[in-house]
Amino acid sequence: MTTKNLTFLTSFLTFLYSLTLLVSGKSYSYIAILLCIISLLILPITLKNRLPSEFYKIGFSFICYALVTALSLLILGGKLSNLDMPSRTLFILPAFILLLSFPPKKEWVFIGILTGSFISGLIALYHYQVLHIRAFDGFGYMIIQSGNIAMSLGIFSLIIAIQHFKDKKSKLVIIALICAFFGILASMLSGSRGSWIIAPFVIIWLLIVNRQLISVKVGVTLTIILMSSSLVSYDIVDKRIKKAVQDITQYSEQNNSNSSLGARIEMWKSGVYNFIENPIFGTGYKDRQKYNQALVDKKLVAPIVLKFGRLHNSYIEELSIKGIIGLTTLMLFFCSPLYFFIAKRNVKNSVFAQLGIAHIILVMGYCLTQNYINHHSGMLHYLMYTIIFYAVFFHTNQVSVSDKNKVVR
Repeated sequence: MTTKNLTFLTSFLTFLYSLTLLVSGKSYSYIAILLCIISLLILPITLKNRLPSEFYKIGFSFICYALVTALSLLILGGKLSNLDMPSRTLFILPAFILLLSFPPKKEWVFIGILTGSFISGLIALYHYQVLHIRAFDGFGYMIIQSGNIAMSLGIFSLIIAIQHFKDKKSKLVIIALICAFFGILASMLSGSRGSWIIAPFVIIWLLIVNRQLISVKVGVTLTIILMSSSLVSYDIVDKRIKKAVQDITQYSEQNNSNSSLGARIEMWKSGVYNFIENPIFGTGYKDRQKYNQALVDKKLVAPIVLKFGRLHNSYIEELSIKGIIGLTTLMLFFCSPLYFFIAKRNVKNSVFAQLGIAHIILVMGYCLTQNYINHHSGMLHYLMYTIIFYAVFFHTNQVSVSDKNKVVR
């Protein structure tokens, strides 16, 4: 296969990945799996290319995440299925090599994200307006995961709109803003509160990074998008916020943990207690319920913690099961690619640096209230966009450096 053919292949697959993310409850995996299979088949070709040192460093962080989980299972016991999600970090490496060797065209990446964001909004509106249910509630969807993915697509669309604004492509700015509205709206209609917490901070960061573009017109446009999505989804947002306040009130005043937030607080408490008991290596997967039962017997946590297999917080989960070693590995897993998006010091001028940073920060935020990457959808979402954005970012950065050198000569 020629370079042109392989570039078209990666461009088309990355386009399809974003487009199909939320088309159905399981569609998030179809293109990711296909990309991994193809990348394995043509590995003899892609390995002939020289890979940047960043690949080995980011790849090392991915491998460490899987390796620490495997060692925990080997030493402390547990089910082999506990290795399912961490093992995806190994399967994604050939795809990373393929994308670095033949990076997709940025236009295909943009169009895929915008289309996927728009489609997610249409599906959400159908669920809410026609079926009268929360968006992504049923039909094989995981409602919280899907709401988070939709928010990411909406924020990505907003970043693309900013880039088009820089390029003075007014028609494309309008299209991207409409797609951003639909993606954010889909998240609002899903009632996925975790994404509502982190998204405003990412939007504020984007405004700071691109402050040279801020004007009254830009501010009004952004306000209209956010206000419009809030108004359309007002009923669900209002109910979800009132439910959160009710849960906190019942927990704080009546010690009632039989609610979404109440159960989470008790799970987080159990995780912290287990970490204090086993700070270095954690409890391991096999014995964590035994430790939780002991905490319930001592009346340190409510019995509701025994109903859940996960702690709904990836950081506390790692501390509890794998100790400080697990948390360190998880932070390396996130911060290694994040560092390389930032390290080139070209964030203000690079749309793919902004996309990469926003993506990782959003996922890290989702992990605060959900075991986001312990679900197939969350892990693939994190890995796929990390390697897509970094591959294009690295390529465009290399091209810009090359152009500068030509000018110097």
